[in-house]
Amino acid sequence: MATITSTSTRITISGTYKDFTSDSGSTATVIQFSAGNAPSSGDAGRFLLWKNGADTGDWEIRFIESATTTTVTVTDGEFSSAPSAGDEFVISTSLDDIDGATADSVMRSQGNSYQMIDRDFELASGAFLADTNKSLVTKATSGGNFAGTYPVADDCALQFGRLIGGEANDSTETIGGCQIGFEVISNNSLLFTTSNAYRSTGPVINFYGCLLESTATGGALFIRAPGPMRIIGCVADGPMGGRLYSSASELVDTRFSGNESGGIAWSLGGSFTRPIANAFFFQGNTAIKAFGDFTGTFNKTTFADSITNIINSDNAVSNLLFSFIDCTTFEDGDITADKGQYEQLKSINYTIADSNGTGITGAKVAVFDNEGDEQGGGVQLSSSGTVPAINARFFRKDHGAAAVDKAPFDIRIRKYGCVYLDFQSAVAEPIKQEVRLTDNTRIVLSKADAAALTGIDINFNTTTLTVTSNHGFQNLYDYYQRQLEYDAKLEFVEEWVRTGSSFNLYDWDMEIDGCTYTGDIVTTGVITLSNGAIFNGTRTDVNGTVYPDQPISITNISEGSRIQIYNVTTDTETVNTTVVGTSYTSSYQEGVDYTDGDTIRIRITKLGKAEWEGTVIDTSAGFSVLVSQVDSEIYNDMGIDGSTVTKFQADYVNQEVDLIVAGDWTMAEVYSWWMYNLTTEGGIRNFFGGITAIDEANFKINTATVNLWLNNHTAASYKQTDNRRFFRDTLDPYPVRTPTASGYGLDVVWRNTVLIAETTTSGLTTGEADKLTNIESLTKLIPATL
Repeated sequence: MATITSTSTRITISGTYKDFTSDSGSTATVIQFSAGNAPSSGDAGRFLLWKNGADTGDWEIRFIESATTTTVTVTDGEFSSAPSAGDEFVISTSLDDIDGATADSVMRSQGNSYQMIDRDFELASGAFLADTNKSLVTKATSGGNFAGTYPVADDCALQFGRLIGGEANDSTETIGGCQIGFEVISNNSLLFTTSNAYRSTGPVINFYGCLLESTATGGALFIRAPGPMRIIGCVADGPMGGRLYSSASELVDTRFSGNESGGIAWSLGGSFTRPIANAFFFQGNTAIKAFGDFTGTFNKTTFADSITNIINSDNAVSNLLFSFIDCTTFEDGDITADKGQYEQLKSINYTIADSNGTGITGAKVAVFDNEGDEQGGGVQLSSSGTVPAINARFFRKDHGAAAVDKAPFDIRIRKYGCVYLDFQSAVAEPIKQEVRLTDNTRIVLSKADAAALTGIDINFNTTTLTVTSNHGFQNLYDYYQRQLEYDAKLEFVEEWVRTGSSFNLYDWDMEIDGCTYTGDIVTTGVITLSNGAIFNGTRTDVNGTVYPDQPISITNISEGSRIQIYNVTTDTETVNTTVVGTSYTSSYQEGVDYTDGDTIRIRITKLGKAEWEGTVIDTSAGFSVLVSQVDSEIYNDMGIDGSTVTKFQADYVNQEVDLIVAGDWTMAEVYSWWMYNLTTEGGIRNFFGGITAIDEANFKINTATVNLWLNNHTAASYKQTDNRRFFRDTLDPYPVRTPTASGYGLDVVWRNTVLIAETTTSGLTTGEADKLTNIESLTKLIPATL
């Protein structure tokens, strides 16, 4: 049984109510008694402390559900493991025990309410005080000048309330909390210990679901906890602060208010294994005190506007670091001095699913601040959709420096075969959501095949694309997608935009070296072709647009013909040449000679063939024409080789056929020469369609096409010696320039249509022939004619 004594200022609990060692066969909930103070059924409702090692941070406390002389059964969660034989256990002393051991002038009670009259309490010699559902009022009448009040010695334990799940288990559920009143009358009174450093034997102090009220008549009280201190699910009101040194300490789901003194606050003396979480500071001067070089993490902690200073950093040193995750956002001015280091972070929690909502494994998530620094420990992989939380830093204040804003965040979510997500997120935006990735149907190659491609180099640092092997847009796209998925490339945004077979490379440079690239490229950088490289597509860079060679294909041409290609839209002759073979093939740059939508005219001439003309519309695929030439029966029937006729010369400027050799001439010679001249460069260009051979005896000048005249450049007058009409299609059909160039005349058959004698027919129509035959038959019946 613990020894309970009192003085005029203090009640002291020394030693244990019961302590024993465990026997073999103990489980995590049922402890077998071996030796010491045997438990009994009356111990139900007390607490059992397992001294699980020499470090009090590892000790565990559970509520006793039932007990016998040989066993103790605990609840509120199992112990962390089954105790071994010989482990030490302590059963708690209660407030009832203290009340029963002291006079009413020392401590009095009514129901579940207790008052230590003008006294504080002390735990010594391994004492363990614990209770639930009680109200306790205390008062320290000594202290001040950093003297100790409510002393709790090493290897002792103090607990009020119950924690479902136990210590070091991220537990938050509390029941059976107590109302504890602490009062001091002297300034700077230290509570529980006077130690200013961590000790592995420091006392265990636990408050679960409690209302902790502090009153300081002449100042404030300050907790120093060299051992584990846990304040979970509590309300702490009044002028109280504390420094917690043990990494096993837990400060969770607690409201702190009424601390109007600027000299005290809650500060860290160690780095907690479990971050401070869901704390709420309001109605106070200072929430947190940064002291020395200690570090700590605050999670989902709220600082109300009624707090004057969030952090008092007057006594911080350069390597102190406080991290605030998902806490109330604060500014540089909420920190009292440029001492220590402080960062604010936002936890990013994604679930990655496919378009049907099924969790994806292997999706990569990376977050970067506005300086490109990767956040949260690097790239995280999804497993069945779940992605480990990424803590992204948006505020950083270094020692002796002003705060730096690190937001917004650049977020990358990528998995090869899916459409990548690259976006920015502001601090104010919620980042806890399901993200669905859709299939990237434009990818053709497998991930392994895309990675194995050679002859493509993408340098993200210099924004340069180099192609050294024959590739097209599809290989480039698949390779780019694979490169973007590598961990080291996640920092780079997916800049290239693909539309069909075209890429917009943004401002990248592209070099094609000794190979062929097929596809279209647009960039504000430079595209370079070297070592005979070929770009099979439209390319646009800072120097302008270069279109691909578009094909021209004109087929079924009579061998040896002359061809003229003329852009009617631009009124430009583009080709005038003799065709070798039976087709004409070529290519051109879009916009050079031809532009999509232009009307293109093709003319074909050959001696012995009639003139042929066709039109076509130029398209992005170039243009093609199928020629259908026919023989010129009239030319061929004349039997004169036009290439041998030398009497005439073309005057394209004046649109004339000039007689240049003295002597008479025939129309057959004129027309034969004309047909030959059409096969020359000037002839097809200037005289095409100028004359129509109606038949072998009549030749019409088409003045709307060629305003043609005959002219005499000889020194005498000469005549046409065959009976073939040559005339203009005007009201005055006379075809000779008047006066002629030499002043001498030309006698031409021009006035009337010349009829051609038919030697193989009567010249009658079928009806006329039938009538003639009938007359012959009838006359044979007249006697006088017999």
